[in-house]
Amino acid sequence: MPKNPLRLKIAYLYPDILQGFCDESNVEVFAKRALWRDIDVSVHRIKTGDRIYSSKYDFYYIGGNNPSNLELALKSLKENQEELKIAANSSSPMLAINCGYLLFGNFYQFHNKAQIEGIKLLDVDSIAGKVQHYGNVVGVCEFLKNKTIVGFENHGMMTYLKSGVAPFLILKKGLGNNGRDRTEGARFNNVIASFITSPILAQNPHLCDFLIAVALRVKYRCRIPLTPLCDDIEWYSHNFMLENKNYPI
Repeated sequence: MPKNPLRLKIAYLYPDILQGFCDESNVEVFAKRALWRDIDVSVHRIKTGDRIYSSKYDFYYIGGNNPSNLELALKSLKENQEELKIAANSSSPMLAINCGYLLFGNFYQFHNKAQIEGIKLLDVDSIAGKVQHYGNVVGVCEFLKNKTIVGFENHGMMTYLKSGVAPFLILKKGLGNNGRDRTEGARFNNVIASFITSPILAQNPHLCDFLIAVALRVKYRCRIPLTPLCDDIEWYSHNFMLENKNYPI
């Protein structure tokens, strides 16, 4: 019997077709940081065509960097749209990276292409812009105690946030700032979406712990303090990027 009876189930959506550069890393970091605290964790790889039941999972992850498979993933997402909305409205934590961000919105539109309707989990519209945002970024995340988030973004989309949706980050460094802050990503309840394609949970352990804590609180309906971990390596990586002067301006 485990030392701690706490259990979390991760729904990793469509790694068979959407897997991006760092998606496996993000899922593994979430699982490891929970396991190191003696929380029993299982990763369920949801394939296209599988049914999703909101009562079964405690954290949802979707990523991807291959636009050619978006419509195939979207077909499966729409079949599970109502269950995912139940989970989101129940405050279950979700992390949508890159392609996942596009699919969770109202619609996305690439250059000279028709609009493709998403599953409307986030009231966000995504349209291809004129600038490719590519490089290291530093942002401020208002809902975290330690507010800095670092990472590498790579996208050419302009996102427009609508009612009830807040930015995930206010970017302080990175391409496109030109001395002015700009927003990155979106957040509704505990659904977080971002175009940061580096292993965001490895470089920002406080964000990962926020998602773990929320997953426990929603599942067990009480606040469960997380055991502190030795994060020297994680914070070295975070601070190295934070202090790095080689940001595109």
